[in-house]
Amino acid sequence: MDALFHLRDMIASLDTPLVDDLCARARWRQNPALYALNGVPAPGLDALAGQYAESRTLAGRVHLLRSSYIQTLLPALCEPGHDEDGRSACLAADAACLNSLARRLSLSIHVATRKREAIPEALQAAIRTGDPARVEQAITNPSVEADVLARVAKRAQKNAPRTETPGQILALYAEWIIPLSRKIQVHGLLDNP
Repeated sequence: MDALFHLRDMIASLDTPLVDDLCARARWRQNPALYALNGVPAPGLDALAGQYAESRTLAGRVHLLRSSYIQTLLPALCEPGHDEDGRSACLAADAACLNSLARRLSLSIHVATRKREAIPEALQAAIRTGDPARVEQAITNPSVEADVLARVAKRAQKNAPRTETPGQILALYAEWIIPLSRKIQVHGLLDNP
């Protein structure tokens, strides 16, 4: 389990730049004219997690995250509308967010490996069923997730451009980033028994 604790520390170290990047991006409006999505809806968390777990490169993972980032994260984080100035800074902030998010989520695959190596009986039983929901329940550690959310809230308070930004970032973690991370772990555990 020492390796798992080490990975949790690594994830914590990656949450800092991710929260900072999200705070930096929140300074700008959504700027939808900057993005061409061709009307393709963002994949759900399960589909995205499966694609993400199978991708082997950071560039490929960033590409997979892009539509969800634009369609889900930006509307939850940024005020609607367009910025007349600073479009290149806005795009740079997007690139930083996507890269930080991809690096942070990449560790989910390694966490799944460590959990498989430690393999408590409850997780073994869940994996044997092949049921993703049971595996997700078996790997969920509410106290660890509460620690992550507390750490994220504290960091977001420090760098938030608006009073509502910390709550928005906390909601993104609770409703999107942490659940996606868990689902990536589930795919890693079920696809590599």
